[in-house]
Amino acid sequence: MEAALDVLIRNGILVDGSGQPPIQGDIAIRDGVIVAVGVISEGATATECIDATDQVVSPGFIDIHTHADIALLARPEHLPKIMQGVTTEVFTNCGLGFAPVSHDGLAIQRKVIAGLFGDDGQRKSEAGEEEQAHRSGADWNWRTVGELLERYESGGVGTNVAYLIPHGAVRVSAMGMEERPATPAELAVMLRMVEEGMAEGAWGMSTGIWYAPMRSAAREELVALCKAAGFFATHQRDYGSALFEATLESMDIAREAGVPVQISHLQMNGDNMAGRAPDLLALLEKARSEGVDVTCDTYPYVAGSTFVQALVPAWAIEGGPDALLRRLADPVARSRIAEAISGPSEAEWRRYTLSGAQSVENRGLEGMTFHAAAAVRKMSVPEWICSLLEEEELRVCYVHHAAHEGNVRDIMRWSGQMVGSDGLHLSGKCHPRLYGTFARVLGHYARDEKVISLEQAVHKMTGMPAARLGLQKRGLLRKGYAADVVVFDPKKVCDTATFDDPLRYPVGVPYVFVNGIAAKWNDMPTGKLSGEILRHR
Repeated sequence: MEAALDVLIRNGILVDGSGQPPIQGDIAIRDGVIVAVGVISEGATATECIDATDQVVSPGFIDIHTHADIALLARPEHLPKIMQGVTTEVFTNCGLGFAPVSHDGLAIQRKVIAGLFGDDGQRKSEAGEEEQAHRSGADWNWRTVGELLERYESGGVGTNVAYLIPHGAVRVSAMGMEERPATPAELAVMLRMVEEGMAEGAWGMSTGIWYAPMRSAAREELVALCKAAGFFATHQRDYGSALFEATLESMDIAREAGVPVQISHLQMNGDNMAGRAPDLLALLEKARSEGVDVTCDTYPYVAGSTFVQALVPAWAIEGGPDALLRRLADPVARSRIAEAISGPSEAEWRRYTLSGAQSVENRGLEGMTFHAAAAVRKMSVPEWICSLLEEEELRVCYVHHAAHEGNVRDIMRWSGQMVGSDGLHLSGKCHPRLYGTFARVLGHYARDEKVISLEQAVHKMTGMPAARLGLQKRGLLRKGYAADVVVFDPKKVCDTATFDDPLRYPVGVPYVFVNGIAAKWNDMPTGKLSGEILRHR
């Protein structure tokens, strides 16, 4: 080699992201790029050398389903992901995001969904002025995809970024929180916003037709927007008793739009879904045989998480977040809301636990089941939910334990499945998937349970999502590819985050490189912000 290397990783077990069996070898990095893979001469020199004997060397992990929109602005080192080997974040997902957006649309989104995204890097001082809580933060002054991506670029980010346009942001920009089909003029506004966002570097669009107001979108709107985006990831209309119908709807949208579809966090919730993954996978394989390009992402847990206001009926949020808060303050409307969410049994409410509360009073209830928390407050669960939403000004989430281990394993084995954390960047008793997803797949499911092989696990985290999005020269250990590289111990890698103690980093992942720069060195974060904004061209 004509010049000294920046990094030389020797004697590693190379799992290259393609799904092929490992080989023994070395990796050479210079100027952010992998310049050699295989056996490198003994005479090669480097600024930093790592002896990776008995360690796996793989591409950096690509989290294809994240909600990192605000976390990367507020805490750009992005340690919950860097510490487990994630080097690329794909967001926005579930249609829940903040660009492109109008002035009024952004105000709505901040009130309706900001509780999902955690601290935005700003805090109030005792004098009431806003001050920076971190080195960086969210100024909330962007409107376009290009402007938001420039925020990440100018401030620096710890991971690479691949952006999806959120359906929710364009819909509220065109028509507010109205729960009805769009008019032709409103659809034209949405289409223009999607087309502009794609021109500014987005990789597709995400939808969330379980959530208000996206759930009121007509088929015409969904097909037109997905076609304009060229690819869509979807939080389906249902993951419980109507899951099969919801999945057929996703297939129909993809077929009519003529675009690929990524089914987000493909869970199967409810007692009647136990053991039915083979039936669902057969449906997906049939769609594939008919020409639908469908894949999915999942996380390795049997619980999900989202914001509490998703439980209220559609009419209650008509008109937006302020309208919902007014109804909660009105005794008659509040009683109607409580009645509308009174369906689940006591046993079912015990599957819900409180997460992401903002107030001191309710933070003390975090981690408790809805049934137990309501009992502390001496209320019924529906009454307590109404009080909770009012007290937290809608900024509160929950964890729901409703899926089945057998289904998680069966879907993980499917050739179309990829790994996505769906992590919510909340303090307190958040879902452990934010800190543990990738280490849990490698340690628990691949090594210990042998649900999938090591090379399959790495492929589902690297080469497969890179190919799915079309990321250029990412996701594989190849000469000329970006040096997003992880070194982990296949015998020790393990998640340590739990539902009781979720804010814990995994073990067994000593080195993480983002574009050739060490973001984690010898188990310690370096604070380097070497992530790049990956724009679709």
